[in-house]
Amino acid sequence: GELRAQVLLTQTLDLLEANPDLRDPGVARLIAYDREHRTDLVASVLAWLDAMGDVRVAAERLTVHPNTLRYRVRRAAAIGDLHLGDPQRRLVYHLQMLAAAHAGP
Repeated sequence: GELRAQVLLTQTLDLLEANPDLRDPGVARLIAYDREHRTDLVASVLAWLDAMGDVRVAAERLTVHPNTLRYRVRRAAAIGDLHLGDPQRRLVYHLQMLAAAHAGP
């Protein structure tokens, strides 16, 4: 029972990884940007999403100033043309970023 959520999430992430047509091009663009420029924008957005948009909690987890996190999230949204105000899109972005982290480098 306790592992059910983790098992379901892992299976969902595997499905996303195996099906490139399910991926949002903006998230792929952001991941590529991070790799090319050696930035951590994806990790910043993931922390923000994991904290359900609570900048202070996410910034504390990343050990950065809240304004730094706000800048990173805005920058990531601009680079990936991400619409973080839309809950359905946020879910898609979150899952895709988790899948990328799950797959590793």
